[in-house]
Amino acid sequence: MPTIIRIVGLVLKKYKRRLTMGYISVFGAALVALAVPRILGESVDSVLRSGERNVEALWLLALALLLAGAARGIFAFGQTYFAESTSQKVAYDIRNSFYNKLQHLSFAFHDKQNTGDLMSRATADVEGVRMFVNMGAVRFGFVVAMIVGIAVAMFMTDVTLALVSLAFVPPLGWRAIDTSRGLRRKWMEVQRLTGEMVTTMQENLSGMRVVKAFSAEKYEQQKFEERAILVREATYIAQRVWARNFSVMNFFFLGALAAILYVGGNQVVDGRVVDPFTGEARYTGLTPGELTAFIFYMGLLTMPVRMMGWMVNSFSRAISSGQRLFQILDWESPVYEKPDAMELGRVRGAIEYKNVSLSYEGDAHALEEINVSIAAGQIVALVGRPGSGKTTFAHLLPRFYDPTGGEITIDGIDIREATLESLRRNIGIVQQDVFIHTATIAENIAYGRGDASEGDIREVASVAQLHEFISGLPDQYDTIVGERGGGLSGGQKQRLSIARTILMNPPVLVLDDSTSSVDAHTEHLVQEGLEEIMSGRTTIVVTNRLSAIRNADFILVFRDGSIVQRGTHEELLAKGGEYLSLYESQLKPMEEAALQEVQLAGELEGSD
Repeated sequence: MPTIIRIVGLVLKKYKRRLTMGYISVFGAALVALAVPRILGESVDSVLRSGERNVEALWLLALALLLAGAARGIFAFGQTYFAESTSQKVAYDIRNSFYNKLQHLSFAFHDKQNTGDLMSRATADVEGVRMFVNMGAVRFGFVVAMIVGIAVAMFMTDVTLALVSLAFVPPLGWRAIDTSRGLRRKWMEVQRLTGEMVTTMQENLSGMRVVKAFSAEKYEQQKFEERAILVREATYIAQRVWARNFSVMNFFFLGALAAILYVGGNQVVDGRVVDPFTGEARYTGLTPGELTAFIFYMGLLTMPVRMMGWMVNSFSRAISSGQRLFQILDWESPVYEKPDAMELGRVRGAIEYKNVSLSYEGDAHALEEINVSIAAGQIVALVGRPGSGKTTFAHLLPRFYDPTGGEITIDGIDIREATLESLRRNIGIVQQDVFIHTATIAENIAYGRGDASEGDIREVASVAQLHEFISGLPDQYDTIVGERGGGLSGGQKQRLSIARTILMNPPVLVLDDSTSSVDAHTEHLVQEGLEEIMSGRTTIVVTNRLSAIRNADFILVFRDGSIVQRGTHEELLAKGGEYLSLYESQLKPMEEAALQEVQLAGELEGSD
């Protein structure tokens, strides 16, 4: 119930007037519907009492039914319009809130979530809530009005027959509640399995090149089919439970109708008295018109009874869908912005890590007792084996994560005191895993700086050694790249990312292995451009390239989340230890291979 109450609260908060109009239409439609059996019953009694054909009464009956039909049509339109429009607006609000929440959750959240499951919540679960608003929040009033109205009309007509007619309502109510509990669990399982199925599809489409390269189409097809079967079976079970409940409701309804015909028919026959002089029939108990009205009331009751089945389904699905959506909407991100956070101007770039530690949930320390001072304009290289903590160290600076101990300052200001937007505006990041949007090359380069001119875009593309490649394309900078940069090589995507970062003109640069996907010759050209850009900027370089390490003011050597050595390249070689081991096993062989590649490229150019 807390989930249902919260959904209804969302409706009342913004759409109270629209909901009110919906309920006016609902009650109007219910009143007109309740009037029809009464009109028919009175007409039957009137015709029977007269003993002859009464054309005037028939005309009045036809006119009354025509007016009732028109009025009911108008109210039904209003009911449908306001129910549907309200549900669509609520779905729009929830979907936008969900999307906005995802934008502001930290890396720690996204590291543990499946993209497909989040997509399922934004689509299938939002639709589940929308159906409830439509069927439950608005049309539920119609069901209640009809059931209460029919019950009152029946009791006003004949108490005994009303008790017989409504005796089936309590077992139906119990059945609905019991079914709702079972369906809630089953729909939760359906939505969980749907999320897994969508994740499988999303991973397959993202990694289609790998699938093709390893001829794994049949394996992927089988994997998706297994997920789809689980969704099919879980949905089938949920729908079967709902259908069984629907059938039980119909059975109870038909049983009540049979009881009305038997009990009511006997009352009509037993209470029929014929005047011996006039031959006119009089009824001391239930009249034929009242029995007719009862039968029509039972016919009307089929609509809310059937809708109860739909509503049990929508209630159950809304509870499971709402729980999954509110779980994300209520998620407390460890990285949050203080209400009184300050707006950072352009910083100089003096950075200090003071006793910084970071541990993920339930894991050992990713970083432990880190103390580093970086002067404005210095270049710092981070080296270490995979998983040593160097990338985590760099990601703490723009607050992709927050340390669990200690503090980080820029120009003496704790970064947690600044707004996230102003902090990240001062830090340009080139990540190893480059994401390219489905847009033009110019739009991708200008991402984050919508006011960039064409000249600015060309200039940074030249620095990143990308301009020559772009100029050779048919549409040049207006060329649209496919999803995730399809059509671009790994090196071209990385150079585009470098150009995008340079365009921001940040005082602090974080280069996370930013030349790992380019060949040695291109790296040399890119490095020359970066050296010019890095001049006067505080730069943190996560790299295994010796060319970048040699240019650093000092090097931080990471191992198991701690800084085990620091100093210049020459100083660290002289000290031996971890850095010398890295140099002998990784840095030196990579440097020698890069030199051979550059020499080979030069020889090929000379032969041309």
